[in-house]
Amino acid sequence: MRTIVLLVVFVFLVLSSVVVAYSNEFTITVDPGKEDCYYTPVAKNVYLEVDYQVIDGQQGELDIDFHLTSPTGRRIVMESRKSDSTHRTKTFEDGDHKICFDNTFSIFSAKTVFFEISTDNDEEDDDDGEIKIENKHKNDVWGDTDQAFYAGLRPEEIYDIHVQDIKDTVAMVRGKLTRAQEFQDQIRAFEARDRNIAEGNFTRVNFWSVIHVITLVITGIVQVVMVRSLFDEKSTLRRLWKQGKM
Repeated sequence: MRTIVLLVVFVFLVLSSVVVAYSNEFTITVDPGKEDCYYTPVAKNVYLEVDYQVIDGQQGELDIDFHLTSPTGRRIVMESRKSDSTHRTKTFEDGDHKICFDNTFSIFSAKTVFFEISTDNDEEDDDDGEIKIENKHKNDVWGDTDQAFYAGLRPEEIYDIHVQDIKDTVAMVRGKLTRAQEFQDQIRAFEARDRNIAEGNFTRVNFWSVIHVITLVITGIVQVVMVRSLFDEKSTLRRLWKQGKM
């Protein structure tokens, strides 16, 4: 009986520590004068995090309007003319939450937006808390309390418990690696935005430089023709000037 109770308690603790989470990344183009909305199903009392960046504006400003709406139509987040932002909110309703990017204020420029949606049911990571939990696990395995915890269990059951501890550790490492990948994706989005800005500036500088060079060449040719006409009696332009004076 004691063995069954211990197993039930252990299974409950393992299940209660499971974190149901997902993460998705998207890159979209919002046409000028348009609004694009997306729906994501989120359970109640879950943390929803939305991170977005405008990485290209087609020679326009890198900004866009954003708002997050609950299933009942309540505006959770609303902001205007931002180039990038991150929002982490706790949901109080169960259902599809609407995420919208509004580019109706723009007349000519489409906006390319990279955004990431992730959910979890834990608070922000606490390094001190992780150290305390890790030390607690070490004490449970190697300290004096392990004898009381494992008392009455068969070797196979103790082995399964240790295997589950390893699985939990691997899951935690996997979660950290996933989070690191998310940070890398955000850095790549920033790099793409900076590259687009640099390429846009390069194109703009080259275009106006060519215009200025062509203008200077045309102006120089006109000046040369006008000066030569002053000293050439047979010049058509000189005869036109004389007729104009008369």
